[in-house]
This record gives sequence, structure tokens and C-alpha cells, in this order.
Amino acid sequence: MSKSQSTFSDQQVSAKADQALAELSAAGDAAAQLIDAWVAAGNAEAVLAAADSSQGTWRKSARRGLNVLKARGVSIPVAKRVARPTKQSARTWEAWLMSPDATGTVAIIIATREPAGRYKACFSFARDGAGIFRVETGEFSASALREAMDKLIPGAGYKPVKVPLEWARARLANCRTAHRTNSTPEPLGLKRAAELIEPAPSDTPTHPFDEEGLELSAEDARELAESSGDLHRLPEFRAWFPTKPAVDELLMEVGKTLSPGVEPDQDKLNQTLETKLLEATDRYFSPQRREDLLRNMKDAALSVLAREGEQAALEVVAAMRMIEARGLITDPPSELAFLRGFFQKALSLLAARDGGALRIPIPGLPLGVSPEAPENPAEAQASTEGAEAAAEGAEEAKSAEATSAAAEGETPSAIDNEW
Repeated sequence: MSKSQSTFSDQQVSAKADQALAELSAAGDAAAQLIDAWVAAGNAEAVLAAADSSQGTWRKSARRGLNVLKARGVSIPVAKRVARPTKQSARTWEAWLMSPDATGTVAIIIATREPAGRYKACFSFARDGAGIFRVETGEFSASALREAMDKLIPGAGYKPVKVPLEWARARLANCRTAHRTNSTPEPLGLKRAAELIEPAPSDTPTHPFDEEGLELSAEDARELAESSGDLHRLPEFRAWFPTKPAVDELLMEVGKTLSPGVEPDQDKLNQTLETKLLEATDRYFSPQRREDLLRNMKDAALSVLAREGEQAALEVVAAMRMIEARGLITDPPSELAFLRGFFQKALSLLAARDGGALRIPIPGLPLGVSPEAPENPAEAQASTEGAEAAAEGAEEAKSAEATSAAAEGETPSAIDNEW
């Protein structure tokens, strides 16, 4: 018997699903240790009951425990869902989050269902540190509300995911502070949405993705992150690019190594392009930009989890852990496939828009004149291998975002304007 099990009775360790929550309540501060004991004993039934509970601390510990049990090959029972009649006399509240774009702009939807069955909802478009850009409030039937959320980014491949109401309100309240800090006016319509977005909690709730308990050891994260470049194929990340000036700088650095009128050696040019891409990745992903990226990835991970499941979400977690470990001397950003993928994808997109040729500006040539290097698309993308499919999807995703923004009278993000 393990040390964690020895502090609990056999009855506690072998608790059934319908007894699990009562045993955790009785355990008090030792609840997490009781969950560890269930994991050690292979009591998947009790761990699952804790994972489905509304108690955040229990839920997080239990979700970690479920991952351990799955890794051991323990069969996880199917959770039993009990339908409960709803009280039509009470208002109900719900909130959703739309995965962010490359700039970190998110859509937060908060709605209340009236006793008659209709919803009053507000759609807020905001970015941490910048504020709330637009707020729209209206009344909807249940089907109309779903349709409105589906049309946020038509064809994007993902939809808003449910988040706790208090967290959504706190997130918007935090964005509102940016208006005071930056001395910028709040958008029209915010007062109309007051009954939906207020009151905000005094303490910022834990991010809902952190409550999922999806954690990895450093060794597992490093191994899983080796293929992190594939994350750019997910619709949540497909339209994430570096800023266009950063890509222009990369191409100019390559151009400095070329001579006007001299045909470059293709192998040497591909090697130079690869080297300059790595240098651009290290320049671009500064500590502040990596911090912003991690925040955006955590928001996006909620959508990945809802759409693709835990394995895909763990791949996002692995990439996030490796981004946290990046440094300027040791573990530079360019060593992580996910970060290199931003520039690889951008170059693939530029080449695809220009018939497969990547135009590189050379100092000394007249403005607007640049060689196509190389003519063979396969050679042109030697440093962007594996990014083509993501770039094609990104073109579609960016077009969908721009179409949605134009339909709603909204200016596309800065990234969309640049590209």
C-alpha cells in the first residue's frame, strides 16, 4: 500500500462514484491526497466523479489523475449524465469565448435566458491591454443566438466555447481598465450591456483551461513538442502570422547576401534562407511577445480541447511549456518548430500568392524589381517544408475573417491589413 493510501481507510480508497464527492468533502484539506490515493489504487470511477464536480480544486487534481490512469492503460468509465428539469421561472446565464486571432483579439459572448425562453446577449470584441473595440447587444431565440455565433467567422473551422460567466465578466473588466490606462474612450453600446457584463468579480478567476488539469512533465512536453509545427494545421492557429514588417525584414536580410545581375546558387540560397529564417524567429519572439503568445494560446487551447479532444490539447500544452522555457542564449525560439512555423507559413503564403516564386529584394536594384528565387517551387520552399497545407488553409481563414468583419462593418485586424 502506498503512503498516500495508508492515511485513508479502505472504504475511502474504494469509494464508488456516488460516494466520491461526500468522501472528498469529509477529507477537507486532504482531498487532493485522497484523489492521489484513488489514482494509486486505480479507482477510475471515483476520480471521474471528482473530475466532473463543480469544485475547481478537486476537478483540476482529478483531471490530472485521469491522464495518469489513461497513460497506465486503466479503463475510464463513461460518466453518467442525469437530466434535471429546469425551472422556467429563473433566469439562466451563459458565456462563450471565441478563439483569438493573431493579434489576440477575442469575442466574448454573455447571454441570459429569460423565463419565456428568449435570450438577451451581448457580443464583445476585445484584446487584453488594448481594450474593448465593439459591443453589440440584442435579443435572440435559441436558434438565432447559435446562428449569430456561427457567423462570427464563417468557415473558420471552430466556434465559440462555453466558459464560466464570472471569468468572462472578469476578462471584460480587465479589458475595460485598458481604456483608463490608455486614455481611450469605451465603445458605444457598453452601457446597454451593463446588466450582462456586470458585476465583475473582485478576484480574477482561474483561467478555465487551467481548470482542466492538462499537465505534462518537462520530458513529455519536450518529446511532444518536437512535432509542434503541425499545430499550424489546426484552424485555431492557421491564420496566425508574424507581422508583415518582420517578414519583409527577413527577405531583405536574404537579399543583402545576393548581388544584382548574378544568378545565385540555388542550394546556397536555400541555405541562406533557412539561416535568416531562424535569425528572424529569434528576433521576433521577444520575451514580451512570447508572453502575449502564451496568453493567446491558452485561449485557443479551450477551442482545441472542445473540438479535437485531450490529445490535441496536450500537444498545445507541450508547445506552451517549451515556449516558457525559451531563452536568448539557451533554448532560443528558433529551436521550437511551432515558432519557426510562423515564418515558414508566411513565406509559403507569399510564394503561393506569386505563382510559386518567392520574390527577394536585392539592394541596388530599382524599386519594385527583384528576382524570383528560386523558380522551382519545391526549391523555393526548402525552408518551409510542411507549412504549405497550413498556408493554404490560412489564406482561406484570413479571407473568411475579412469577409465576416466587412459584413459586420468591422475593420479587420492589423495583421489582416498588413497581409
